[in-house]
Amino acid sequence: MLAADDNFSVPVEARRSSANDLSASDIRWILRRGWLWPVAGTIAGLILALTVIGFMPQLYTSSARILVDRSMNRFLQDNKIVDEPSLDDVDMAGQFYVLSSDSIIVPVIRSLHLTSDPEFVGRSLANASARDGDVDPCSTIFSRSCFFSGVGKATAFVKWAIGRKPPPAIDPNTLLERTAVETFLRQLNVERGDVNNVINVSFSSEDPNKAAKIANAVADTYVATGGERRLKSSQLVTQLLEDRLVDIKQQSVNADRALQEFKAENNLKGAAIPDNGLITRLRSEYVDLERKAKEISDAVGPDHLAVVKIRKQMEGLNAAMRSEEDRLAGAEGLGSATGGDGTDFDPGQIAADNSELSASLSKLDGDKLAKYRELEISARTLQTLYNVDLRKFNELNQNRPDTQDAHIITRAAPPLRKNANKSLLVLAGGVIFGFLSGLGAAIGKEWVAGVYRTSEQVTRGTGIYCVILPKVDMRKSSGGRLADYVLDAPFSRYTEAIRKLRASMRAYPGPNGDKVIGVVSAVANEGKSTVVHNFAALLSAYSKCSTLIIDCDLHRRNLTAELTPNASVGLLEALEDPSRLLEFVSKRERSGVDVLPCALSKRNPNVAELLGSPRMAKLLDIARENYDFIVIEIAPIMSVVDIKMIERFVDKFIFVVEWGKTKRSLVEDALSEAEVIDGRIACMVLNKADTATLRTIESYKGRRIAEYYEE
Repeated sequence: MLAADDNFSVPVEARRSSANDLSASDIRWILRRGWLWPVAGTIAGLILALTVIGFMPQLYTSSARILVDRSMNRFLQDNKIVDEPSLDDVDMAGQFYVLSSDSIIVPVIRSLHLTSDPEFVGRSLANASARDGDVDPCSTIFSRSCFFSGVGKATAFVKWAIGRKPPPAIDPNTLLERTAVETFLRQLNVERGDVNNVINVSFSSEDPNKAAKIANAVADTYVATGGERRLKSSQLVTQLLEDRLVDIKQQSVNADRALQEFKAENNLKGAAIPDNGLITRLRSEYVDLERKAKEISDAVGPDHLAVVKIRKQMEGLNAAMRSEEDRLAGAEGLGSATGGDGTDFDPGQIAADNSELSASLSKLDGDKLAKYRELEISARTLQTLYNVDLRKFNELNQNRPDTQDAHIITRAAPPLRKNANKSLLVLAGGVIFGFLSGLGAAIGKEWVAGVYRTSEQVTRGTGIYCVILPKVDMRKSSGGRLADYVLDAPFSRYTEAIRKLRASMRAYPGPNGDKVIGVVSAVANEGKSTVVHNFAALLSAYSKCSTLIIDCDLHRRNLTAELTPNASVGLLEALEDPSRLLEFVSKRERSGVDVLPCALSKRNPNVAELLGSPRMAKLLDIARENYDFIVIEIAPIMSVVDIKMIERFVDKFIFVVEWGKTKRSLVEDALSEAEVIDGRIACMVLNKADTATLRTIESYKGRRIAEYYEE
């Protein structure tokens, strides 16, 4: 008994992968075999790219720069007319949307009459606009507009036929304008400049003069629109201040009148200390802080840390005002001072009036004194508010900034050169797309085919060692018969593959040896008969082993027709009396192989029972005694049940698969169907392999590998 040979073993992790899996090695040989697909795809992609380049318009781009001025916002904020911060990045981002909005684009389109420009609305719509009426798109025979018009009508008819209502008709002028707007937006580019408040407005057109003209028109329209908006805002601020001054002045007069009436009713004499410039400024700051504290308190609550800080500042201002009032009250004998209205007054007289008023107030009860303080504070606060707003109003009118908040710092000029040529990019993209498409088509074609083309695929799919038998030229066989090819071409690749098949049989001998060898396949016409005789001829002629071939495919009997077409007795007669086996065999003179044919004139319905009968077992026992090897051809696994009946008498199996024809899934189904023989399949044979394709697939091995072959 021969020892096991690990040269033909298959790693466990490599066994029984999915039938449709494609590994990196598969992709490699697919490219070697189907290299025309990527080449054809590359050529098609190149042609497509050249076509796109031919129809791609060559555009000119012209740019204008706009400076967004922040002076008005900063002026209003510094003078506390508005509390919002000046223009920031968020506002700048909003300007990009303003520049690409209908409020800017539509006036430009209308002023430049772009609705009649073929570049923006197409030639057919432009002609219709120029003629002020409908135009027949098929006025020019075989024109592109006629073609698309026909397609549109056909599409509309199909929609009508399936019951879909057509969309409502659009006014022709609206259609022209919206078409121009869409094209305009595709060719307009608005982006931030090198600094935050500079905007670049670029426009691309087939005409360089038109590109510059439109870019300038967009910039001019934006500046004009912004100036009008800013002028309206300034007028609105002025009007608001005027209305506020009138209202506060009236409130101040009413508050002062109420204070004087209260003093007259209660016989209060003397005067309070008048405000000077410092007190007026402090009161103005106090009012501003009070207003801010109220806004923050309404937003986040009265106990927020910011509100608390503002109130502390208000208390400090209040203390400063009282300190200044006390200073003025005690400034006797200092000559003269200046009051809140800018006039000089006598500090001594002020002190006397203030003392007289203090004496009068001391005679009032608590409620009247509180009432007096309330009226005095209200009168002074309203007077301070009036002075503050009057100062802001005068400053706004005397130092009014430029009403425009945007300026064109660089006007667009006609470009001297076309845009950066993208032809090379399109060309490269087309070539890459074509190559990848061809590659995908080649791989997809092989994946959809789902057949075996390499021994690695068979081994990976079945977990069994595989040998490839190439398709041979029948003219090189003696008498034109493939059955004796191993004798006609002993140094051919085909014969060497048969030798490799024999070596795989010797690698793992079974418990009963490997005398009885069954040759099976998944379906018919995979070449079992040829493999059977060439394998047996190799054993008999070169190994000098007595070999018997038994045709157990009692359904089609191809082996009998090929080797012993004139036989009249054979397997059935031998089953009747197994001891007479040698009387029913026919010897092949050239190879020395004995053949036990099946001399049936028609199919026998009891074939499976015969193959699994005790007489078959006895016949094979006698054959074992007289021959070194018995090679049996068995009917296809997926067609009949014969394999399940005869398998217990067979030591080893050879599974034949037709190269490039038998589906991988079918082979897997056959192995599952005959699971009982799985452990006894010594080798898979990938039969009828195309020699040219094999050379392409195995080109990486080099030419020297075939130097030992003589076809």
